[in-house]
Amino acid sequence: MNAELSVRDQTCLIESELEVLGLDDALTGLPNPFYLRDRARNALEIQGASVSLLFLGLDHFKVISRSFEDDTGDRLLMRAAQQIKALIRSEDVVARWGGDEFLILCEKTDERGARTVAERIVHAFQQPLDVNEDNGDVLRITVSVGIAIATSGQDDKRPVDVLGEADTALQLARDRGGNQVALYESSIDHTASRRLDVEQALRRALERDEFVLFYQPIHNIADGSLKGVEALVRWIRPEHGMVPPDEFIPVAERTGLIVPLGAWVLDEALRQLSVWTRSGSVPADFHVSVNLSPVQLSDPTLVDTIKRALAEHHLEASHLTLEMTETALIEDRSRMQKTVTALAEAGASLSIDDFGTGYSSLAYLRYLPAKELKVDRSFVAGLTTNPRDAALVAAVIGLAHEFGMICVAEGVETAEQLERLRHLGCDLAQGYFLGRPVPADELTQAWQVQRDNTSPEPR
Repeated sequence: MNAELSVRDQTCLIESELEVLGLDDALTGLPNPFYLRDRARNALEIQGASVSLLFLGLDHFKVISRSFEDDTGDRLLMRAAQQIKALIRSEDVVARWGGDEFLILCEKTDERGARTVAERIVHAFQQPLDVNEDNGDVLRITVSVGIAIATSGQDDKRPVDVLGEADTALQLARDRGGNQVALYESSIDHTASRRLDVEQALRRALERDEFVLFYQPIHNIADGSLKGVEALVRWIRPEHGMVPPDEFIPVAERTGLIVPLGAWVLDEALRQLSVWTRSGSVPADFHVSVNLSPVQLSDPTLVDTIKRALAEHHLEASHLTLEMTETALIEDRSRMQKTVTALAEAGASLSIDDFGTGYSSLAYLRYLPAKELKVDRSFVAGLTTNPRDAALVAAVIGLAHEFGMICVAEGVETAEQLERLRHLGCDLAQGYFLGRPVPADELTQAWQVQRDNTSPEPR
Protein backbone atom coordinates (compact mmCIF):
# COMPACT_ATOMS: atom_id res chain seq x y z
CA MET A 1 0.00 0.00 0.00
CA ASN A 2 1.22 3.48 -0.82
CA ALA A 3 3.07 4.83 2.22
CA GLU A 4 2.20 8.41 1.20
CA LEU A 5 -1.49 7.80 1.80
CA SER A 6 -2.89 9.02 5.10
CA VAL A 7 -4.36 6.58 7.60
CA ARG A 8 -7.82 7.86 6.70
CA ASP A 9 -7.18 7.33 2.98
CA GLN A 10 -5.79 3.84 3.62
CA THR A 11 -8.87 2.94 5.66
CA CYS A 12 -11.15 4.19 2.91
CA LEU A 13 -9.21 2.21 0.32
CA ILE A 14 -9.46 -0.99 2.37
CA GLU A 15 -13.19 -0.52 2.85
CA SER A 16 -13.66 0.17 -0.86
CA GLU A 17 -11.85 -3.05 -1.72
CA LEU A 18 -14.06 -4.98 0.70
CA GLU A 19 -17.15 -3.47 -0.85
CA VAL A 20 -16.02 -4.52 -4.31
CA LEU A 21 -15.69 -8.10 -3.07
CA GLY A 22 -19.40 -8.21 -2.38
CA LEU A 23 -22.17 -6.30 -0.69
CA ASP A 24 -23.98 -9.42 0.46
CA ASP A 25 -23.28 -11.61 3.47
CA ALA A 26 -22.46 -15.08 2.13
CA LEU A 27 -24.61 -16.95 4.67
CA THR A 28 -27.76 -14.85 4.95
CA GLY A 29 -27.73 -12.93 1.68
CA LEU A 30 -28.16 -9.67 3.60
CA PRO A 31 -26.11 -6.56 2.80
CA ASN A 32 -22.88 -6.17 4.74
CA PRO A 33 -22.35 -3.31 7.24
CA PHE A 34 -20.45 -1.14 4.73
CA TYR A 35 -23.57 -0.74 2.63
CA LEU A 36 -25.65 0.16 5.66
CA ARG A 37 -22.97 2.62 6.81
CA ASP A 38 -23.11 4.46 3.50
CA ARG A 39 -26.89 4.62 3.67
CA ALA A 40 -26.65 6.14 7.15
CA ARG A 41 -24.04 8.67 6.04
CA ASN A 42 -26.15 9.65 3.03
CA ALA A 43 -29.19 10.19 5.25
CA LEU A 44 -27.33 12.22 7.85
CA GLU A 45 -24.95 14.28 5.75
CA ILE A 46 -26.68 14.64 2.41
CA GLN A 47 -30.41 14.37 3.03
CA GLY A 48 -30.21 16.00 6.45
CA ALA A 49 -32.61 13.41 7.87
CA SER A 50 -32.75 11.71 11.23
CA VAL A 51 -31.83 8.05 11.46
CA SER A 52 -32.36 5.28 13.97
CA LEU A 53 -29.98 2.36 14.20
CA LEU A 54 -31.12 -0.90 15.74
CA PHE A 55 -28.41 -3.33 16.88
CA LEU A 56 -29.99 -6.77 17.26
CA GLY A 57 -28.45 -9.84 18.87
CA LEU A 58 -29.76 -13.39 19.22
CA ASP A 59 -29.82 -14.30 22.91
CA HIS A 60 -27.62 -17.27 23.88
CA PHE A 61 -26.99 -18.16 20.23
CA LYS A 62 -23.54 -19.56 21.00
CA VAL A 63 -25.03 -21.87 23.60
CA ILE A 64 -27.54 -23.27 21.12
CA SER A 65 -24.99 -23.50 18.33
CA ARG A 66 -22.61 -25.51 20.52
CA SER A 67 -25.43 -27.87 21.43
CA PHE A 68 -25.66 -29.32 17.93
CA GLU A 69 -23.02 -31.03 15.83
CA ASP A 70 -24.53 -30.19 12.44
CA ASP A 71 -25.18 -26.88 10.70
CA THR A 72 -28.14 -25.98 12.89
CA GLY A 73 -26.47 -22.74 13.93
CA ASP A 74 -26.12 -21.60 10.33
CA ARG A 75 -29.69 -22.56 9.51
CA LEU A 76 -30.89 -20.69 12.58
CA LEU A 77 -29.03 -17.56 11.46
CA MET A 78 -30.53 -17.79 7.97
CA ARG A 79 -34.02 -18.27 9.38
CA ALA A 80 -33.54 -15.39 11.81
CA ALA A 81 -32.40 -13.15 8.96
CA GLN A 82 -35.54 -14.01 6.99
CA GLN A 83 -37.69 -13.32 10.04
CA ILE A 84 -36.10 -9.91 10.66
CA LYS A 85 -36.37 -8.90 7.01
CA ALA A 86 -40.05 -9.79 6.99
CA LEU A 87 -40.74 -7.70 10.10
CA ILE A 88 -39.11 -4.40 9.14
CA ARG A 89 -40.70 -1.73 6.96
CA SER A 90 -40.07 -1.60 3.24
CA GLU A 91 -37.92 1.53 3.61
CA ASP A 92 -35.73 0.02 6.34
CA VAL A 93 -32.44 -1.79 5.68
CA VAL A 94 -31.13 -4.83 7.57
CA ALA A 95 -27.53 -6.02 7.39
CA ARG A 96 -25.63 -8.75 9.15
CA TRP A 97 -22.96 -7.35 11.44
CA GLY A 98 -21.35 -10.72 12.07
CA GLY A 99 -21.83 -13.74 14.30
CA ASP A 100 -25.31 -13.58 15.79
CA GLU A 101 -25.78 -9.83 15.39
CA PHE A 102 -27.68 -7.74 12.86
CA LEU A 103 -28.06 -4.02 12.13
CA ILE A 104 -31.26 -2.32 11.07
CA LEU A 105 -31.24 1.21 9.67
CA CYS A 106 -34.49 3.15 9.93
CA GLU A 107 -34.28 6.43 8.02
CA LYS A 108 -36.44 9.44 8.87
CA THR A 109 -37.57 7.71 12.04
CA ASP A 110 -37.80 9.06 15.56
CA GLU A 111 -37.49 7.18 18.85
CA ARG A 112 -41.13 6.12 18.85
CA GLY A 113 -40.95 4.65 15.35
CA ALA A 114 -37.69 2.85 16.05
CA ARG A 115 -39.03 1.38 19.27
CA THR A 116 -42.14 0.16 17.45
CA VAL A 117 -40.00 -1.73 14.94
CA ALA A 118 -37.76 -3.15 17.67
CA GLU A 119 -40.61 -4.29 19.88
CA ARG A 120 -42.35 -5.92 16.91
CA ILE A 121 -39.23 -8.00 16.30
CA VAL A 122 -38.77 -8.96 19.95
CA HIS A 123 -42.42 -10.01 20.16
CA ALA A 124 -42.28 -12.07 16.95
CA PHE A 125 -39.26 -14.04 18.16
CA GLN A 126 -41.31 -15.35 21.08
CA GLN A 127 -42.54 -17.98 18.64
CA PRO A 128 -40.24 -20.89 17.70
CA LEU A 129 -38.39 -20.70 14.40
CA ASP A 130 -38.65 -23.48 11.85
CA VAL A 131 -34.99 -24.22 11.13
CA ASN A 132 -35.44 -27.37 9.05
CA GLU A 133 -38.45 -27.66 6.78
CA ASP A 134 -37.58 -31.26 5.88
CA ASN A 135 -38.08 -32.70 9.36
CA GLY A 136 -39.97 -29.93 11.11
CA ASP A 137 -37.21 -29.02 13.57
CA VAL A 138 -38.00 -25.85 15.50
CA LEU A 139 -35.94 -23.81 17.93
CA ARG A 140 -36.91 -21.01 20.27
CA ILE A 141 -34.46 -18.14 20.54
CA THR A 142 -35.18 -14.67 21.86
CA VAL A 143 -33.57 -11.43 20.73
CA SER A 144 -32.27 -8.27 22.35
CA VAL A 145 -32.27 -4.91 20.58
CA GLY A 146 -30.35 -1.71 21.26
CA ILE A 147 -31.50 1.57 19.70
CA ALA A 148 -29.50 4.73 18.95
CA ILE A 149 -30.93 7.90 17.41
CA ALA A 150 -29.08 10.55 15.38
CA THR A 151 -30.85 13.80 14.46
CA SER A 152 -29.30 15.74 11.62
CA GLY A 153 -28.57 19.34 12.52
CA GLN A 154 -28.74 18.64 16.25
CA ASP A 155 -26.26 15.81 16.73
CA ASP A 156 -22.73 15.99 15.37
CA LYS A 157 -22.57 12.23 14.93
CA ARG A 158 -20.95 10.03 12.36
CA PRO A 159 -22.39 6.62 11.49
CA VAL A 160 -19.63 4.97 13.55
CA ASP A 161 -20.73 7.00 16.59
CA VAL A 162 -24.31 5.87 16.22
CA LEU A 163 -23.13 2.28 15.83
CA GLY A 164 -21.18 2.47 19.08
CA GLU A 165 -24.20 3.86 20.91
CA ALA A 166 -26.48 1.14 19.52
CA ASP A 167 -23.97 -1.51 20.58
CA THR A 168 -23.88 -0.05 24.10
CA ALA A 169 -27.69 -0.15 24.23
CA LEU A 170 -27.69 -3.77 23.03
CA GLN A 171 -25.33 -4.78 25.82
CA LEU A 172 -27.60 -3.01 28.29
CA ALA A 173 -30.59 -4.99 27.02
CA ARG A 174 -28.64 -8.22 27.40
CA ASP A 175 -27.41 -7.31 30.88
CA ARG A 176 -31.02 -6.81 31.90
CA GLY A 177 -31.76 -10.41 30.97
CA GLY A 178 -32.26 -10.18 27.23
CA ASN A 179 -35.50 -10.57 25.28
CA GLN A 180 -36.09 -6.81 25.38
CA VAL A 181 -35.36 -3.39 23.90
CA ALA A 182 -33.02 -0.74 25.32
CA LEU A 183 -32.55 2.84 24.13
CA TYR A 184 -29.14 4.49 24.27
CA GLU A 185 -28.78 7.35 26.72
CA SER A 186 -25.56 9.13 27.59
CA SER A 187 -25.89 8.01 31.20
CA ILE A 188 -25.42 4.35 30.26
CA ASP A 189 -21.87 4.99 29.04
CA HIS A 190 -20.89 4.80 32.70
CA THR A 191 -22.71 1.47 32.94
CA ALA A 192 -20.88 0.18 29.87
CA SER A 193 -17.52 1.26 31.28
CA ARG A 194 -18.30 -0.43 34.57
CA ARG A 195 -19.34 -3.61 32.78
CA LEU A 196 -16.06 -3.69 30.85
CA ASP A 197 -14.15 -3.07 34.06
CA VAL A 198 -15.97 -5.95 35.77
CA GLU A 199 -15.35 -8.25 32.81
CA GLN A 200 -11.61 -7.58 32.78
CA ALA A 201 -11.38 -7.89 36.56
CA LEU A 202 -13.30 -11.18 36.44
CA ARG A 203 -10.72 -12.71 34.15
CA ARG A 204 -7.96 -11.71 36.57
CA ALA A 205 -10.00 -12.93 39.54
CA LEU A 206 -10.13 -16.46 38.14
CA GLU A 207 -6.35 -16.48 37.85
CA ARG A 208 -5.77 -14.95 41.28
CA ASP A 209 -8.25 -17.04 43.32
CA GLU A 210 -10.32 -14.07 44.45
CA PHE A 211 -13.51 -16.10 44.82
CA VAL A 212 -14.80 -17.74 47.99
CA LEU A 213 -17.82 -19.86 48.78
CA PHE A 214 -20.40 -19.05 51.40
CA TYR A 215 -22.78 -21.76 52.60
CA GLN A 216 -26.39 -21.40 53.70
CA PRO A 217 -27.85 -24.20 55.87
CA ILE A 218 -30.89 -26.19 54.70
CA HIS A 219 -33.02 -27.68 57.50
CA ASN A 220 -35.71 -30.31 57.81
CA ILE A 221 -38.84 -28.39 58.80
CA ALA A 222 -40.44 -31.24 60.72
CA ASP A 223 -37.64 -31.82 63.24
CA GLY A 224 -35.19 -28.97 62.61
CA SER A 225 -32.34 -31.30 61.67
CA LEU A 226 -29.60 -30.18 59.31
CA LYS A 227 -29.94 -31.69 55.82
CA GLY A 228 -27.47 -29.77 53.69
CA VAL A 229 -26.12 -26.44 52.51
CA GLU A 230 -26.35 -24.34 49.39
CA ALA A 231 -23.00 -23.16 48.04
CA LEU A 232 -23.05 -19.50 47.00
CA VAL A 233 -20.09 -17.90 45.23
CA ARG A 234 -18.77 -14.57 46.45
CA TRP A 235 -16.14 -12.33 44.87
CA ILE A 236 -13.81 -10.40 47.15
CA ARG A 237 -12.26 -7.96 44.73
CA PRO A 238 -9.07 -6.22 45.91
CA GLU A 239 -9.67 -2.55 46.77
CA HIS A 240 -13.40 -3.00 46.14
CA GLY A 241 -14.47 -5.48 48.79
CA MET A 242 -17.38 -7.87 48.30
CA VAL A 243 -18.94 -7.59 44.83
CA PRO A 244 -22.68 -8.45 44.76
CA PRO A 245 -23.41 -11.59 42.70
CA ASP A 246 -25.98 -9.74 40.58
CA GLU A 247 -23.14 -7.52 39.33
CA PHE A 248 -20.71 -10.21 38.22
CA ILE A 249 -22.76 -13.35 37.52
CA PRO A 250 -24.56 -11.85 34.47
CA VAL A 251 -21.21 -10.65 33.11
CA ALA A 252 -19.70 -14.10 33.67
CA GLU A 253 -22.61 -15.70 31.81
CA ARG A 254 -22.45 -13.27 28.90
CA THR A 255 -18.70 -13.74 28.43
CA GLY A 256 -18.64 -17.50 29.00
CA LEU A 257 -16.50 -17.09 32.12
CA ILE A 258 -19.29 -18.81 34.04
CA VAL A 259 -17.99 -22.15 32.76
CA PRO A 260 -14.55 -22.03 34.46
CA LEU A 261 -16.09 -20.20 37.44
CA GLY A 262 -18.80 -22.86 37.73
CA ALA A 263 -16.20 -25.64 37.56
CA TRP A 264 -14.31 -23.97 40.42
CA VAL A 265 -17.49 -23.63 42.50
CA LEU A 266 -18.30 -27.30 42.00
CA ASP A 267 -14.80 -28.46 42.90
CA GLU A 268 -14.53 -26.23 45.96
CA ALA A 269 -18.00 -27.16 47.25
CA LEU A 270 -17.24 -30.87 46.96
CA ARG A 271 -13.82 -30.40 48.54
CA GLN A 272 -15.43 -28.71 51.54
CA LEU A 273 -18.12 -31.37 51.77
CA SER A 274 -15.40 -34.01 51.81
CA VAL A 275 -13.69 -32.21 54.71
CA TRP A 276 -16.94 -32.02 56.69
CA THR A 277 -17.74 -35.66 55.97
CA ARG A 278 -14.33 -37.00 57.03
CA SER A 279 -14.39 -34.97 60.25
CA GLY A 280 -17.87 -36.13 61.19
CA SER A 281 -19.19 -32.56 61.21
CA VAL A 282 -22.26 -33.43 59.14
CA PRO A 283 -24.78 -36.31 59.01
CA ALA A 284 -24.26 -39.20 56.62
CA ASP A 285 -27.06 -38.06 54.29
CA PHE A 286 -25.83 -34.46 54.17
CA HIS A 287 -25.70 -32.85 50.71
CA VAL A 288 -24.39 -29.69 49.08
CA SER A 289 -26.42 -27.78 46.49
CA VAL A 290 -24.66 -26.06 43.59
CA ASN A 291 -26.32 -23.73 41.09
CA LEU A 292 -25.96 -24.27 37.35
CA SER A 293 -26.45 -21.50 34.79
CA PRO A 294 -27.94 -21.99 31.29
CA VAL A 295 -24.46 -21.67 29.81
CA GLN A 296 -23.13 -24.47 32.01
CA LEU A 297 -26.08 -26.70 31.18
CA SER A 298 -25.19 -26.36 27.50
CA ASP A 299 -21.54 -27.22 28.06
CA PRO A 300 -20.96 -30.71 26.58
CA THR A 301 -18.25 -31.40 29.16
CA LEU A 302 -20.49 -30.69 32.17
CA VAL A 303 -21.38 -34.29 33.04
CA ASP A 304 -17.77 -35.46 32.82
CA THR A 305 -16.65 -32.47 34.91
CA ILE A 306 -19.10 -33.41 37.67
CA LYS A 307 -18.17 -37.08 37.62
CA ARG A 308 -14.48 -36.22 37.79
CA ALA A 309 -14.96 -33.84 40.72
CA LEU A 310 -16.98 -36.40 42.68
CA ALA A 311 -14.35 -39.07 42.13
CA GLU A 312 -11.50 -36.75 43.07
CA HIS A 313 -13.10 -35.94 46.41
CA HIS A 314 -14.29 -39.50 47.05
CA LEU A 315 -17.96 -38.58 47.26
CA GLU A 316 -21.12 -40.28 46.05
CA ALA A 317 -23.28 -38.45 43.53
CA SER A 318 -26.18 -38.59 46.00
CA HIS A 319 -24.33 -36.01 48.11
CA LEU A 320 -24.65 -33.44 45.31
CA THR A 321 -27.77 -31.48 44.37
CA LEU A 322 -27.68 -29.46 41.17
CA GLU A 323 -30.01 -26.45 41.07
CA MET A 324 -31.26 -25.01 37.80
CA THR A 325 -33.92 -22.40 37.13
CA GLU A 326 -37.01 -22.84 34.99
CA THR A 327 -35.68 -20.17 32.65
CA ALA A 328 -32.48 -22.16 32.13
CA LEU A 329 -34.44 -25.25 31.23
CA ILE A 330 -36.49 -23.35 28.67
CA GLU A 331 -33.40 -22.25 26.70
CA ASP A 332 -33.51 -25.35 24.49
CA ARG A 333 -35.87 -28.09 25.58
CA SER A 334 -34.40 -31.03 23.68
CA ARG A 335 -30.80 -30.27 24.59
CA MET A 336 -31.57 -29.49 28.21
CA GLN A 337 -33.58 -32.68 28.60
CA LYS A 338 -30.64 -34.73 27.40
CA THR A 339 -28.30 -32.94 29.79
CA VAL A 340 -30.45 -33.22 32.90
CA THR A 341 -31.23 -36.84 32.10
CA ALA A 342 -27.50 -37.58 31.87
CA LEU A 343 -26.93 -35.80 35.19
CA ALA A 344 -29.72 -37.77 36.83
CA GLU A 345 -28.33 -41.02 35.44
CA ALA A 346 -24.98 -40.07 36.96
CA GLY A 347 -26.73 -40.06 40.35
CA ALA A 348 -26.94 -36.35 41.11
CA SER A 349 -30.16 -34.95 42.54
CA LEU A 350 -31.74 -32.28 40.38
CA SER A 351 -33.57 -29.30 41.82
CA ILE A 352 -35.72 -26.73 40.01
CA ASP A 353 -34.88 -23.38 41.59
CA ASP A 354 -37.11 -20.29 41.81
CA PHE A 355 -40.10 -22.45 41.00
CA GLY A 356 -43.18 -20.48 40.01
CA THR A 357 -41.36 -17.52 38.48
CA GLY A 358 -40.98 -19.05 35.00
CA TYR A 359 -43.68 -19.66 32.42
CA SER A 360 -43.53 -23.36 31.57
CA SER A 361 -43.38 -24.91 35.01
CA LEU A 362 -46.04 -27.61 34.73
CA ALA A 363 -44.99 -28.71 31.24
CA TYR A 364 -41.44 -29.31 32.39
CA LEU A 365 -42.41 -31.33 35.43
CA ARG A 366 -43.84 -33.97 33.14
CA TYR A 367 -40.52 -35.15 31.80
CA LEU A 368 -37.68 -33.71 33.91
CA PRO A 369 -36.09 -36.23 36.30
CA ALA A 370 -35.96 -33.61 39.06
CA LYS A 371 -36.30 -34.67 42.69
CA GLU A 372 -36.77 -31.27 44.27
CA LEU A 373 -38.75 -28.06 43.83
CA LYS A 374 -37.66 -24.83 45.49
CA VAL A 375 -40.41 -22.31 46.20
CA ASP A 376 -39.18 -18.85 45.25
CA ARG A 377 -38.52 -16.44 48.10
CA SER A 378 -40.88 -13.87 46.62
CA PHE A 379 -43.82 -16.17 47.41
CA VAL A 380 -42.52 -17.15 50.84
CA ALA A 381 -42.18 -13.45 51.75
CA GLY A 382 -45.95 -13.00 51.46
CA LEU A 383 -46.86 -16.36 52.94
CA THR A 384 -48.37 -14.94 56.15
CA THR A 385 -49.63 -11.63 54.75
CA ASN A 386 -50.87 -12.28 51.21
CA PRO A 387 -53.58 -14.93 50.66
CA ARG A 388 -52.60 -15.34 47.03
CA ASP A 389 -48.96 -16.05 47.92
CA ALA A 390 -50.12 -18.49 50.59
CA ALA A 391 -52.28 -20.28 48.03
CA LEU A 392 -49.38 -20.45 45.57
CA VAL A 393 -47.01 -21.90 48.17
CA ALA A 394 -49.59 -24.48 49.21
CA ALA A 395 -50.15 -25.41 45.55
CA VAL A 396 -46.43 -25.84 44.85
CA ILE A 397 -45.97 -28.01 47.95
CA GLY A 398 -48.90 -30.19 46.96
CA LEU A 399 -47.69 -30.41 43.37
CA ALA A 400 -44.21 -31.45 44.45
CA HIS A 401 -45.57 -34.22 46.65
CA GLU A 402 -47.91 -35.46 43.90
CA PHE A 403 -44.85 -35.87 41.69
CA GLY A 404 -42.94 -37.64 44.47
CA MET A 405 -40.59 -34.68 44.91
CA ILE A 406 -39.17 -32.85 47.92
CA CYS A 407 -40.24 -29.23 48.39
CA VAL A 408 -37.80 -26.62 49.69
CA ALA A 409 -38.83 -23.12 50.74
CA GLU A 410 -36.32 -20.31 50.19
CA GLY A 411 -36.11 -16.98 51.97
CA VAL A 412 -37.62 -18.00 55.31
CA GLU A 413 -37.10 -14.98 57.55
CA THR A 414 -39.61 -15.35 60.39
CA ALA A 415 -40.84 -17.95 62.85
CA GLU A 416 -44.36 -17.39 61.54
CA GLN A 417 -43.33 -18.29 58.00
CA LEU A 418 -41.57 -21.43 59.19
CA GLU A 419 -44.60 -22.50 61.21
CA ARG A 420 -46.94 -21.95 58.26
CA LEU A 421 -44.63 -24.02 56.04
CA ARG A 422 -44.64 -26.78 58.65
CA HIS A 423 -48.43 -26.70 58.69
CA LEU A 424 -48.52 -26.93 54.88
CA GLY A 425 -46.23 -29.95 54.90
CA CYS A 426 -43.18 -28.37 53.25
CA ASP A 427 -40.14 -30.62 53.64
CA LEU A 428 -37.07 -28.36 53.83
CA ALA A 429 -36.35 -24.68 54.34
CA GLN A 430 -33.54 -22.16 54.19
CA GLY A 431 -33.34 -18.46 54.90
CA TYR A 432 -32.00 -15.85 57.29
CA PHE A 433 -34.21 -17.14 60.14
CA LEU A 434 -32.45 -20.50 59.94
CA GLY A 435 -29.01 -19.27 58.98
CA ARG A 436 -27.34 -16.69 56.76
CA PRO A 437 -24.77 -17.62 54.10
CA VAL A 438 -21.37 -17.68 55.82
CA PRO A 439 -17.86 -19.00 55.08
CA ALA A 440 -17.22 -22.69 55.75
CA ASP A 441 -15.04 -22.18 58.85
CA GLU A 442 -17.68 -20.00 60.49
CA LEU A 443 -20.34 -22.61 59.83
CA THR A 444 -18.09 -25.38 61.17
CA GLN A 445 -17.51 -23.47 64.40
CA ALA A 446 -21.24 -22.85 64.84
CA TRP A 447 -21.96 -26.55 64.44
CA GLN A 448 -19.27 -27.40 66.99
CA VAL A 449 -20.73 -24.96 69.52
CA GLN A 450 -24.18 -26.45 68.95
CA ARG A 451 -22.87 -29.98 69.53
CA ASP A 452 -21.06 -28.90 72.70
CA ASN A 453 -24.22 -27.29 74.04
CA THR A 454 -26.41 -30.32 73.34
CA SER A 455 -23.98 -33.06 74.47
CA PRO A 456 -24.87 -34.73 77.80
CA GLU A 457 -23.11 -33.57 80.97
CA PRO A 458 -20.24 -35.85 82.06
CA ARG A 459 -20.92 -37.88 85.18
